[in-house]
Amino acid sequence: MTAADTVRDLPAPAKGCPECGARFGVEAAFCPFCGIALVASTWDKALDPLIGVIVDDRYEVIEPLGEGGMGTVYKVRHVTLNRMFALKVLRRDLADDPALSQRFIQEARATAAIKHPSVVSINDFGVLPDGIPYFVMELLVGETLSGRLRGRGPVPPGEAIAIAKRIAEGLSASHAANVIHRDLKPENVFLVGGSELRIVDFGAAKIIGASKLTRPGVVFGTPYYMSPEQASGQPIDARADVYSLGVLLFEMLTGRVPFEADTYMGVLTKHIFTAPPKPSERVAPGTMLGPLEAIVIRALEKDPAARYASMDELAKALDAAARSLPAPAPVPANRTVPLPRPAGGGVAPAPFSTADRIAQSVTKRVAEEASRKRRLFGTVAVAAAITTVVGAGVVSAVTRRPQDPAAPPAPPPPASTPVASTPVASVTP
Repeated sequence: MTAADTVRDLPAPAKGCPECGARFGVEAAFCPFCGIALVASTWDKALDPLIGVIVDDRYEVIEPLGEGGMGTVYKVRHVTLNRMFALKVLRRDLADDPALSQRFIQEARATAAIKHPSVVSINDFGVLPDGIPYFVMELLVGETLSGRLRGRGPVPPGEAIAIAKRIAEGLSASHAANVIHRDLKPENVFLVGGSELRIVDFGAAKIIGASKLTRPGVVFGTPYYMSPEQASGQPIDARADVYSLGVLLFEMLTGRVPFEADTYMGVLTKHIFTAPPKPSERVAPGTMLGPLEAIVIRALEKDPAARYASMDELAKALDAAARSLPAPAPVPANRTVPLPRPAGGGVAPAPFSTADRIAQSVTKRVAEEASRKRRLFGTVAVAAAITTVVGAGVVSAVTRRPQDPAAPPAPPPPASTPVASTPVASVTP
């Protein structure tokens, strides 16, 4: 459970087991210890005894962020660095088993050894004064994949491939460190923005399975992502995580898990014996999966030998699917010109969309600007013509020779007798 899935109002919603009293996150369906359906419960965070406590003189507990089957996660502040972290404390009833407490710390060390950007970073671990182990990890801000699916429904194929590929790469690094997740589900995949994600809660199922409080091979919380060999209590390896990622990919594409039932054992039985449905039978109409469907079906094979042998092999198949995935259908352009109303009645055109109004406004503005420029150009042309005419008149008036207005005009000279020209003084304006 993460901060994104926790309601901060008090008391917080949760689920509890009516038989053993264990509390779980809102996404859990069955109690792993008793195998019965959980019921609605509440969790009053204000009553948590660790609020305000400084753990190991380093981490001041600010508030609880969530509670699940393994323990409680708190927001803490490092008093020296003044930085925020998340601190996870093992449940008190599980901490009564000394061997389990030691396994919790060993698993924290193993997870800290995984160096990959898609794996949550563990920075510290220790023991509280009452002997309960804890570990400190980076404080994540964003939403879980579960929250993404609940809020916006199925994930488009291209985006689903990108998410699954990053998960496969992170789990490949964990398998190289000999850590099998065993509890991969949407609540344990944290989307931190952009193309980044973090896988959290490594090894929790392995720890629970080692305790006398649970049946062998049973994972706390939900059985919907459990491999057949894990559901039947058989030894598992990295291919169990391949199966769980196949279930996760199926749910991203369709919005539903492949197997559902009313009881805990009903879900496990379907994982063991029932063939999964094809994702194409459950996706939205028009969704093209291409080779992605074959990848999901192979990852969900009952026999581990028939699945992808490793996360690296699965990641390569996802890469190939991304390159060959059909391009999404083009979105038709918005109408920008109103349709004429048919003469004599008929069906009226559809009302303007927002894009229509914007386009019409832009067209009107452009036309007004062009008209303004034309008017300005005409005004300038007329002014220039007037200036030219007036200037020509002034020049003509100044350069013309003055005459006596009382003297009659001189007659023209006879054509046969040339008249010598008389010098006339020039007039300078």
